[in-house]
Amino acid sequence: MMAPSDRVLLVDDEANLLAGLRRTLGQKFSVATALGGAEALDLIARDGPFAVVVSDMRMPGMDGLELLARLREVAPDTVRMMLTGNADQKTAVDAINAGAIFRFFTKPCSMQTLDEGITAAVRQHRLVTAERCLLEGTLTGAIGLLTDVLSLVAPETFERSLRLRGWARQVGAQMGLKSAWDLDMAAGLVHLGMIGVPPEVVARRRAGQKLSDVEEDMLDTVPQTGADLVRKIPRLEAVADGIACQGKWFNGMGLPADGRDGADIPLIGRILHALLALDETGGGHVTREALAVFDRHPGRFDPMVVAAIRAVLTVSAPLSTAHFAHLEVAARAVMAGDLLETDLQLEGGRLVLAAGQIISDAVYLRLQNLQRMYRFAEPIRVRRVVSGR
Repeated sequence: MMAPSDRVLLVDDEANLLAGLRRTLGQKFSVATALGGAEALDLIARDGPFAVVVSDMRMPGMDGLELLARLREVAPDTVRMMLTGNADQKTAVDAINAGAIFRFFTKPCSMQTLDEGITAAVRQHRLVTAERCLLEGTLTGAIGLLTDVLSLVAPETFERSLRLRGWARQVGAQMGLKSAWDLDMAAGLVHLGMIGVPPEVVARRRAGQKLSDVEEDMLDTVPQTGADLVRKIPRLEAVADGIACQGKWFNGMGLPADGRDGADIPLIGRILHALLALDETGGGHVTREALAVFDRHPGRFDPMVVAAIRAVLTVSAPLSTAHFAHLEVAARAVMAGDLLETDLQLEGGRLVLAAGQIISDAVYLRLQNLQRMYRFAEPIRVRRVVSGR
């Protein structure tokens, strides 16, 4: 049984052929047609994605090879097939190499063969998308667990990670990054290596106190420690590389001392390096003085990254509150999903969770346990999603 999402697009320059295929195959599949490659790309952009695209080879304007190659870029999960009367070996090889096709059919082709091929392609599409969803869900869960650990072990550090993640999303969108997801994860985990640094060392650093050589060495290893932890998760190699290069200058100075400079440094690392400097200089606020850090150190920052930061972080945009309620509640009334608008502290002033953190299920469980032993400073200001508004 085909699902509504298992849609098939047939592409040819012969309208009568398309009409016949649509009548026959439409009894089993959800079929759309396009007269030529340009019309197919327009339809995909407007009404895609499709599970399967079956294209003719020789068409005026854009041929099947070019269409399938471009489709591979704009809709990589779509299963691509070719139906053509031009059955020479070179055409088949080019189609496989350029378009990464799933099946190659020659005209005339029986309806049974075409039906079986499309059925197999739909099944392949389901497998590909299911694997991707499973992978993304697994990675998201693993990342959530790591950030929960960071928030519990080093709440002050986690506060900075939340801020950097918000900035990174804006900068990534401004730069049109294809790796926006990788950048988002790297910004959220950029301080993960701090879990190995004693809290008193972190506190002295935040206070601007002089650190010993041993303590400075601890902090120097934070990027590599975080990168090593992230690298243990499959498919996060680019995230790990970016975290490792967060201290790397655009001119090649800084750690890691690997001889890379300029564009050879991972872009994620260049973005993190600039945002960390902005955060450090401005104390978490984007001010004119903080932005001046980019002018004081020639060769330190990627000019392209700096331009993107200046474009999106110079003016603060208020957050829409249309679907949120701002509440002051007791500790026992804090709920999973709430966003802390103020620090959550014990009565003695000890910080438990930093403002800006969303209460996950794991953090909520920890708070319940802490309430059995300690008293919290109340009230606690939270932002809560309001349903039905």
